[in-house]
Amino acid sequence: MFAKYMVPALAASASIQGVAAAGNHRHLHQKKDYQVVATEVDIATQWVTVTVTEGFEPTSTSVASSSAPVVNPVESASTTPESVPVAATPSTSDPVAAVATYTTTSTDGVKRGVAYNDASFVDIIAAAAGNKISWCYNWGSTSDGLKASVDYSAMLWSTRSDFITVWDTNAQAAIDAGSTALLSFNEPDNGGQANMDPASAAAGHIQYMNPYASKARISSPAITSSQEAGQGTDWLEQFFTACNGQCSVDFCAAHWYGPGGEEGADEMLAHLLNVQTACQGKNVWLTEFATVSGDSSTFMTRALDQLDNNPTYSFVERYSYFYLAAGSLMDSATSLSTLGQLYASS
Repeated sequence: MFAKYMVPALAASASIQGVAAAGNHRHLHQKKDYQVVATEVDIATQWVTVTVTEGFEPTSTSVASSSAPVVNPVESASTTPESVPVAATPSTSDPVAAVATYTTTSTDGVKRGVAYNDASFVDIIAAAAGNKISWCYNWGSTSDGLKASVDYSAMLWSTRSDFITVWDTNAQAAIDAGSTALLSFNEPDNGGQANMDPASAAAGHIQYMNPYASKARISSPAITSSQEAGQGTDWLEQFFTACNGQCSVDFCAAHWYGPGGEEGADEMLAHLLNVQTACQGKNVWLTEFATVSGDSSTFMTRALDQLDNNPTYSFVERYSYFYLAAGSLMDSATSLSTLGQLYASS
């Protein structure tokens, strides 16, 4: 699970290639001359306390005691792109996997999904959106009480021991419950997230993801939108080189954080074309995206229309805005925000 919300304080200076999310989250993104100043807001989640900064990717927090990651946004101290909303590493203190009880329904052709920390929020947006929400994930390998009939995708956040100990049991449980896809490591190109070099990620992917190739579709590790060397699409290309044709990858997962408005939406769409190229022509899942500044509503209207209706972006199979929580798609524990209503109805 991931719980974080960011409040962006932008100052023009210090080049920050990786502008982060407009909401809660964790990583670097977007090539822009923005300086992110994180305003810390502690959010207590079911798994860990998360510090969130609106509009930027957080760095990882302390280990959570749950099956899903939690976010902890922290401003990057390095010269590399600033990290945006960051999800705290999902934690699995209990080696015993929970039995999946949710069921999925077919929503062919529906790309829109949600990233969540609280499964009850999925029920709220699913009820408002009808058949416009087809899938969900929570940065963890168990759905944590998900009741909504949407396709849940389990994630192996990293090769940390507490994740891999329960991975096989949880991945199989998700597949048995109807999951059609499994997600590989979360932002290995971000020092505040999975933090893995391409060779280590390739080896881990082969060991832990490949065994499910005949049972579900498998993603690449999810990359940031940083344009720094060794990050973003550059990291993804190095990953495929390290795989040497041995990694089972059906599609690539990518994140994006940047400016709002139609200009920001077009910038994100251009980024997705670059991701597909780095992914060797495979399809793409945009598993996190949000604005760091500007008009979020205009951005969302433009982005959703293009992703859903423009054949140029038919390679984008699924997408999920960052994320289903107060300060972003939720206004409270029982109602959607204005942005959330737009996401549910567009």
